[in-house]
Parts: sequence; structure tokens; C-alpha cells
Amino acid sequence: MNTSRRHSYGVPSRCWCGKGVVIFYLRTDDNPYRRFYRCEIGAQRKKENHLFKWVDDALLDVIRRVEAEQGRIVEEIEDLKSSITQTIEEEVRKQKNSLELGCLGSILWSFGRLRSQE
Repeated sequence: MNTSRRHSYGVPSRCWCGKGVVIFYLRTDDNPYRRFYRCEIGAQRKKENHLFKWVDDALLDVIRRVEAEQGRIVEEIEDLKSSITQTIEEEVRKQKNSLELGCLGSILWSFGRLRSQE
């Protein structure tokens, strides 16, 4: 049997056979009241390899996935901040240069008028 059919990541919703998943709990001394996911068919056919997964393991999978996604989002935000800062700095430089050229043009124009009046 293909092992990928027997393992799931996160909280399972269906078994590889297509049947739904039910939450059960153990009544053993080793795992008293420990909850697990089990395929509806697998609960009746114990010798077949239908889905079985501890609830706490499934929730840890979800937590790890959320943490990884959160880390990726934090990196993306930092990249966006850096990009925005760079864009703003470039625009400020352009405006500053434009303003300086505008002032220089005004000064030269005024100087030219003064010379023509002489």
C-alpha cells in the first residue's frame, strides 16, 4: 500500500478511501482519554490501513504551518518596508533635484533680467 495514503498533514477531514473522519478517545492506561482521528470504516475494520491520527499531532501540524506562514509574512512585510523606503528616498531626491533646478532657473532668469536692464 502507498504510505502517502496513510499519512496526512494537519487536521484530516477524509480518509484516503474517501470516507469521513471521526474523533474517538482511548480508554487505556497508557493513553487515558487521548483523542484521535479515525476513518469511519477503519474504526470497524481494524486490520485495514485506514486513517488514524492523534488529535494533538494534527494540531501541532497546524501550529507549525501557521508559524511558517507567519515567518514568511514577516519577511514579506520587511521586504515591502525596505522597498517603500527606497522608493520614497528616490522620490525625495528627484524632488530635491527638481527644486534645486527650479531655484537655479529662477535665479538665472532674475540675473538675466537684471543684466538686460543695465
